Amino acid sequence: MAPWASPFGKEEGRPGLGRRSGRHTRDEDPRSQLKRGYADSPGRSQSRGDYASRVNAQRVADRTTVGVFLRQAERLGSRTLFNYHNGGQWREISWAESRELVLRLADRLIREGIAPGDRIAIMAPNCLDWLIADLGIQAAGGVTVPIYPNSPARMTAQIIANSEARLAFVADDHLAAMVAPCRAVRFNLDFRTWLQGGIQEESALARRLEALDPQALCTICYTSGTTGEPKGVMLAHRCVVDQSRCNLAEGGFRLRADDESLSFLPYAHVFGRINDFYVNLTAGGTLWLSRGLEHLSQDIQTARPTVMVSVPRLYEKMQQRVFQTVAESSPRRQQLFHWALEQGRRRLRGEPAPLLPLADRLVLRPLRARLTGGRLRFFVSGGAPLSHDVEEFFWAIGIVILNGWGMSETASGVVSNTEDRHRFETVGHALPAVRLQLGEDGEILAHAPGNMLGYYRNPGATAETLVDGWVKTGDIGELSQDGFLKLTDRKKDLIKTAGGKFVVPQPLETGLCANAVIDRAVVIGDERPYVVALIVPDWAELRRRTGLSGEPESLVQDEQARAEVQRCIDELNSDLGRWETIKYFTLLADDFSEAAGELTPTLKVKRRVVQERYAQEIEAMYAEKGVGVTVH
Repeated sequence: MAPWASPFGKEEGRPGLGRRSGRHTRDEDPRSQLKRGYADSPGRSQSRGDYASRVNAQRVADRTTVGVFLRQAERLGSRTLFNYHNGGQWREISWAESRELVLRLADRLIREGIAPGDRIAIMAPNCLDWLIADLGIQAAGGVTVPIYPNSPARMTAQIIANSEARLAFVADDHLAAMVAPCRAVRFNLDFRTWLQGGIQEESALARRLEALDPQALCTICYTSGTTGEPKGVMLAHRCVVDQSRCNLAEGGFRLRADDESLSFLPYAHVFGRINDFYVNLTAGGTLWLSRGLEHLSQDIQTARPTVMVSVPRLYEKMQQRVFQTVAESSPRRQQLFHWALEQGRRRLRGEPAPLLPLADRLVLRPLRARLTGGRLRFFVSGGAPLSHDVEEFFWAIGIVILNGWGMSETASGVVSNTEDRHRFETVGHALPAVRLQLGEDGEILAHAPGNMLGYYRNPGATAETLVDGWVKTGDIGELSQDGFLKLTDRKKDLIKTAGGKFVVPQPLETGLCANAVIDRAVVIGDERPYVVALIVPDWAELRRRTGLSGEPESLVQDEQARAEVQRCIDELNSDLGRWETIKYFTLLADDFSEAAGELTPTLKVKRRVVQERYAQEIEAMYAEKGVGVTVH
């Protein structure tokens, strides 16, 4: 498909420099009310002659994260780097101000006895202090070890012990207790004190900066994937820098210094940290830090980003919200919306769509403004499979969404659709400097600039995954002659029934979730006589369709609710082989959650955990003569 190239006519606004961009006037634009500087500012530097502004960025290795940051800060100076929310208002902080904070922290770490290579954990929700700490740790020669703030105590203890962390930056007292006996520095109290007093050991800091080695470890990112204990993915400075530059090279993403990104994915995960933070540092853009999922819609309207990275779950929810709003509107408005959507779909199919400009003016452009703020150039999707239905919907309404693929072991995305090269139902093509090949069993092997050094203190797992510089991804795929990659399933997720038939669960789950009435589905059947499913309905949509009321706990036993879901399953089964049809299903009142350990941070289902947690329900679906298969 050709690049989007504004098929609707006039573009909706190009980004300008800093915050002075878009269509609002300064009085109208809520972004014009941004407060300047770091909240609870530690004051002016006490170092002789302001060392931060005098640091020679050219003496810091270019293939280190800190070297990239210092060069950009030297070049961009007073330009806005971060916009963040604090004390009930949005604030902005420049590249130069950020540099001062990073170097103050590095100086303090050196004075606290942190040596090159020492591991320092960060356990906190996304915030400005998180990012300052990340760069400050690495500027001191340390190694950042991110930990999710909602990690269970057992996993937190495992990561602290395995990484041998000397220090942990945490959000509050509760998380300080979680990382014990590791020493904790609290963002809500100690961190501000640490940044006061200016840079005191200029010579020691200069030596530490100039000694930074691109080959040296800069971060250990712990991942358990969908199964197993946490493994520490080791990424060197060059892994992060080279992979970020790979994203921006010709044939990759056309990010610019005037782009403004909205960031809300957890920084404890490689996907959010690399693509939101380090790629943005490399491009020289401005980063808005969202207040979190509960405020995301408001934050989008305030930031009006030009680029945004997320997981498919967010885009699915956006689409569902649109269709739900349309369903609650008048018949005339429903008809107008579906007519406009069809004009966009006609264009995607390559059919004549002479009424598309009218449809855009009446329906699609206002819809884009409500969903994205009106300046968005493209969404990026990764971390989990994006369904064709969702992808097509966004393109049809004029929102470019670029589906990609990668993993922690490759320092995030190595394959993606781009503005210049896009194909539906694929995760795109290899980014510059990335090589792909398929194993005999269809497993995708990746050789990328960001490939990990290995798993920390785990040579056995390293040997299984990293072979001659190639990462064995565990994903099964198909590669077209012109280089587009299509994922078919996870190698470990393949189901082999008791009859010896292979079933690929992902297409079945995606097919089920294409129905608005089904929010999430997990297909089961390994070493079993037939395939079954655990299903979480979209309860609001199910109530709307059936006219039912009541809480999910009671509705899971309602015959009318079961019949509505059964219709969705029958529709899917009609196109399947007998061995892969879904014979029974169980409705669940509550969705799976990351807090319960059922989802990964990118919201992929941990199949083993779910199957263990719902073992009783699963066994009931395999009970003799179907006893116990009543949906509940």
